[in-house]
Amino acid sequence: MKSLPRLAVAVVLLAASAAGRAQTIADLPDDKFKSLVEKTALYTKALSAARTVQKSYDRYAAWVDMKTGPTGKERSIDGVPDIAGALQEIADAGAKGPGMWPPLGGVDGMAQKLAEATTALAPLVKSASDYYAQRQYKSDGAKRGQELHGQMLPMFQQFFGCELAMRRELSAVLEDIERRYLVQIEKEHGKNYDWHLRSFLLAAKTLADLLPNHADAAMIEGGRYKTRFANLQAAYTLFTQYCLEHPAEVQKMVLSTSLEDFFSATRILRGILDAPKPDRQIYLAKVNDLAAKYDALVQRTTTTTAAQ
Repeated sequence: MKSLPRLAVAVVLLAASAAGRAQTIADLPDDKFKSLVEKTALYTKALSAARTVQKSYDRYAAWVDMKTGPTGKERSIDGVPDIAGALQEIADAGAKGPGMWPPLGGVDGMAQKLAEATTALAPLVKSASDYYAQRQYKSDGAKRGQELHGQMLPMFQQFFGCELAMRRELSAVLEDIERRYLVQIEKEHGKNYDWHLRSFLLAAKTLADLLPNHADAAMIEGGRYKTRFANLQAAYTLFTQYCLEHPAEVQKMVLSTSLEDFFSATRILRGILDAPKPDRQIYLAKVNDLAAKYDALVQRTTTTTAAQ
């Protein structure tokens, strides 16, 4: 394949429409495609780290009235988990990603904004974490808790806005990368075990992209979920059928539990969304369960897919 000039390819990627971008990624020379994959891997790690912030907010929101803030008299005061563990990977993505090839326009900009939002939020969460761990609210009538609440809440919202925008911008690029892998595998090996696994993971990713990034986010729109669930179900059916027909090939992998657990969780959530008036607490519990099972699935399959 004849290589396009490095700058020219970058400009095309930056300006391409969804269909055009997919074609451009499909046509990238191998060395430039590798650079793109390395850059998106850095951003993917940052978004995975962002779950630490989401979990911190959700745990805080589970016991405090987010509209009025803490009073110190709540039935159960569960504190605010520190988010320091997420800071480094998000900061690295914001600092290193935009300088890596190729330029990715909105993704690069949102990676920087996400890093800035996390850096601003982290010390506030650390102060709140220490405040509740030391039970200082008992001696000051939650006065400092109220101050921290007023400072954290807009910073959390800014973080969630940046995370959602970055995830949406990056998602389309990642899907085009996966489609290139599928084409490559089919060309070289046919629709083998790895092809069916990647096809399922791609469908799983598009569905997981619908999951809210914090407890107060709007509920998933049922119609969109059904469409993506149908795609996932089709990929799951083909994958399991292939496994039944090629047992010897499947023996080299032990993925069935994570894959089946994830698919079962998606089916349960679909049932909840189908209800005329879904119970929000049950909905949130199943969303969190599905997110955890998706993370487990990705963790189990990362080594396999990266080897392709």
